[in-house]
Amino acid sequence: MPEQCENFIRIGRIKMSENKGKTAFARIMSNTTTIVVGRVLNAICSFIYVPLTVQAAGLNGFGNMLLITSYLILISDITHLHSWQPLVHYGTMSLREKNFREFNQILTFCMRSDGLSGMIGTIVGLCGIAVFGNLLAWPSDIKSLAEVCSITILFMNRGWPVGALRLLDKFKIATTIELVGTITRTVGSFIGYEYKCGLSFFVFLWCFTQIALFAIYNIVALRFIHEATRQRFPWKELFFPTIQIPGIWKLTLGTSLNEILQAFFKQISTLLIGAWMGAGDAAIFRVASQITNALAKPANMMIPALYPEFIRSRDDGNVKELKYILMRIYATISILAVVVLTVSITLGSNILNYMLHHSIPQGGMLIAILATSAMIDISVVPLEPLLTVMGRVYSVLHAKAFAIIVYMPVLFELTKYFGIWGAAGSAVVASTIMLWWCSIAATKIFALTYPSENT
Repeated sequence: MPEQCENFIRIGRIKMSENKGKTAFARIMSNTTTIVVGRVLNAICSFIYVPLTVQAAGLNGFGNMLLITSYLILISDITHLHSWQPLVHYGTMSLREKNFREFNQILTFCMRSDGLSGMIGTIVGLCGIAVFGNLLAWPSDIKSLAEVCSITILFMNRGWPVGALRLLDKFKIATTIELVGTITRTVGSFIGYEYKCGLSFFVFLWCFTQIALFAIYNIVALRFIHEATRQRFPWKELFFPTIQIPGIWKLTLGTSLNEILQAFFKQISTLLIGAWMGAGDAAIFRVASQITNALAKPANMMIPALYPEFIRSRDDGNVKELKYILMRIYATISILAVVVLTVSITLGSNILNYMLHHSIPQGGMLIAILATSAMIDISVVPLEPLLTVMGRVYSVLHAKAFAIIVYMPVLFELTKYFGIWGAAGSAVVASTIMLWWCSIAATKIFALTYPSENT
C-alpha cells in the first residue's frame, strides 16, 4: 500500500511537471506570437519605406545610408551594456517576492548602465569616424554626416525599459512601441520621396526615429514600473547606490560581451563590403540579409520570451519542464526552417529585385545561401538563453569569439574571389560553428547539472 501511494505521488508530480511545461510553452508561444505580429507589420512597412528611399536617394545613396546606420548600430552595440538581461535575471525574483528595495537597486543599476553606455558610445563613434573613416573609403561628406548623427548613439540604448516590459509581461506594449517607430519612418520616407529629398533627409529621419523610440520606451516603462511597485521613483538610489547585487556585474559584462560579438558579426560584413566593393554592393548584401533574417524572425523572436520561462524552470529545479519546452520549441523551429528555405528559393530573387528596384544577377542564389545560414542560426535560438540562465554565458561568448576569428579571414578570401556571394558563404561557416559549439555545451549542462535526470 505505501508503495502504491508513493507511485501515485510520483505520477502526480510528473503530470504536474508536464502541465507546467505546457503552460510555460504556451506563454512562450503567446509572447512570441505577439512579437512576431509586430515584426510582420514592421516588415510590411519596410516593403514601403525601403523602395521609397532607394528611388529618392538612388542605390548608391541608399547604400551610403546603410553604411552610416550600420556604423552607428555597430558602435552602439559594442559599447552599451545589455542591461535588460540582468534586470530580467535578478529582478524576476525580487518583484515576485515584493522585495522592492532590492528591485530598485537592480533597476537603477540598469539605468546607470544605459546612461554610461550612451555617453561612451558617442565618444567612441566620433573618434572611430576620425580614425577609420578613410579606411572605410568614406567620402568627406559622408564622414561629416556620420559625425553629426553620432549624437544619436546617446539614445540608442533602450536596455532597461525593454527589460522592464519583458519582466512585467508587457510584450504587446513593446511591440506597439516598435510599430510606432516603424510607422514614423514609413510616413517620413513617403514625405522624403514626394519632395525628392536626398541622403541627408533619410539619415536624419532614421536618427529621429531612434530618439522617438527612446523617449516612448522610457516614459511607458516608468509608468508600468510604478503601477507594479506602487513606489516613488528611487532618485537617491539612482545617483547614490547603497549595496551591490552579487554577481550582477559578471552577468552584465558576460551577456554584453556576447551581444558585442553578435553585433560585430552582423554589422562588420556590411561595412567591409562597402569598403572593398562599394556602397551599391553593400546595399544589395544588406537588403538580402534583411530579407532572410525577416523570414527567420519568428524563431529569433522566441529569445525574449524564453528567458523568463527558463529562469522560472531553473529556480524551481524543474529539468523535465526545461526538456519539454526545448522539445516543443525544436518541433516548431523545424517547421519554420522548411518554410524559410522554401520561400527563399522560390520568391527570394523577386523580393530582392522589388526592394532595390534593380534587377540583381543571381540574386536568388544569394538569398538561398543566406537562407541556409539563417536556418542554422534558428537552431541556435533556444540554446543561447538556456546556456545564459544556467550560468554558462561565457560558453556562448567563447563560441562567438571563435566563430568571428574563423569568419574574418573566410569573409575576406571568399569575398575577394566570389564577391557578395562569397560573403554569404562565410556567414554559413560562422553559423555552423555556433551551432556545433552551443550544442555540445548544452549537452554538457544536462549531463553535469542534472545527472540523475539522464539515467
